[in-house]
Amino acid sequence: MPTVYHMVHYRRFDPGSAGLQGGTLESLCRTALGHVDTSGVALWERAQDRFFDLSDAAERQVVLNKVADLSSAVFGEMCLFQKQDFQALLEMQTSKVQLSNITKAEIFNLAERAAPNNSKFIRGLCYWLVIGNHLFFVKTQSMTADILNVYMDWLLKIRTSALDVNASFALQAEFDRTQVTGDIGDITRLKVSGKSASPIMVMAGDEPPPKSVATSRTVTDRAFYTETARKVAEIIFGRERTDALVDSLGPSEYLAVEAAVKVRGRRTAESREKLRKLAEDLADLTDDKVQIEGKDGKLSDEDAILRTRMPFNQPHAGSSILEFDNVADQLQEVYSRFVRDGKIEA
Repeated sequence: MPTVYHMVHYRRFDPGSAGLQGGTLESLCRTALGHVDTSGVALWERAQDRFFDLSDAAERQVVLNKVADLSSAVFGEMCLFQKQDFQALLEMQTSKVQLSNITKAEIFNLAERAAPNNSKFIRGLCYWLVIGNHLFFVKTQSMTADILNVYMDWLLKIRTSALDVNASFALQAEFDRTQVTGDIGDITRLKVSGKSASPIMVMAGDEPPPKSVATSRTVTDRAFYTETARKVAEIIFGRERTDALVDSLGPSEYLAVEAAVKVRGRRTAESREKLRKLAEDLADLTDDKVQIEGKDGKLSDEDAILRTRMPFNQPHAGSSILEFDNVADQLQEVYSRFVRDGKIEA
């Protein structure tokens, strides 16, 4: 079966900020979806009542389509579409047209089609899984995390009364580093920026281990101004052209050069550990902005963002739809991995 890789994003719900005592986002979702109408039918079985209008200029709507209680979690599939929507088509029949006084060309015609009756073009998908107060989601196309947040707020407070309408609902994306007890996995990118940033040099060992992988990482990213910038410019352009450039500056202009120092080549197990130690030291000691990206998340200054890339099954190659059951399994695997690695608490 064909697979495609997507980023799995993590959010955390704080019941205290919503004025709840002991409740969880998982239990709130069950309560909302178990809400019954006047005929006694639960929201699980009322797809039409799970439509939400974003009320924007594009007249976009969201529907919570497939949604299931997995006993240990609640898992759902959300679809984004527009009320009035057209799909551009490239018609594979050619014609010769006069495009200007000079050019006569053979072209393929363009056309637009509305979706067939009783259907809509999907402009984005979101698959989400809630376990306790942990939320994991995968989004595609034009779907965004903000749309997921807005829909959840509406579902819990407006569509149902699972949460008080005046309660605060927020899904936390960034955390104090002390809240994330585990690390973020293999470091894939390190960036240090700021006026006081000092150059960093990573030395390769004399006897590298036999196993290595391709790597490219930014070690330092700096902005230089005026005299320092002139020296950098002379290296690139030469003194004569730099002098001409400086002479052309107006009274309110100045010379600025941005430079990045990168390490490329083959990363070994030894150099990977050295980089991890270097990243930790920088994050603790420097006053400059430090951003460290790893396989399972990102650290920026004192904040942490958890995420990881996972493979998901497709119905067929090139499909924008993911297999519902497979996504549920993979998101639960990410949860288990984050708990096992100490990034979150069960």
